[in-house]
Amino acid sequence: MITDKIENIGLYKVIYHEIDKLIDVLVDQSLDSISEKVIDNNITLIPINSESVTAEFNGKILEAHKRLMDIHITVEGYDVIAYADVDSEVEEYLQYNEADDYALFTSDLIKKIVVPKGYFCIIPNNFAHMALYDGHVNVKKIVVKLQAGL
Repeated sequence: MITDKIENIGLYKVIYHEIDKLIDVLVDQSLDSISEKVIDNNITLIPINSESVTAEFNGKILEAHKRLMDIHITVEGYDVIAYADVDSEVEEYLQYNEADDYALFTSDLIKKIVVPKGYFCIIPNNFAHMALYDGHVNVKKIVVKLQAGL
């Protein structure tokens, strides 16, 4: 898990080359202006708004991806992202769905990270995660899906 201010995201393209594509998209479009799903330059940007957790919230369930990885960018409020290591800290809850590129897991070893306004969190594929976790407040965010290869 990597978190930093959005203006520093370019520092991480050395590790995750696909970040260059995100930077190219953001040159033409501000984060505030994204109000619907955008697919551009082989990446997907998904706007999400949430005031608080829903009644269906299950604090033990996390998701993980194989082909794609996420970058969560908080535009307003502050997000809470829960995570656990896929290889040693989770139990399978729902098998991997190749078409939608996700599997669900449960964990008793969940850690949390707060991602406030103006910050991002890179979530590598070795972590199962769940954003908008218990404690998040009035979040407006962009979830970026990009290829997971280093």
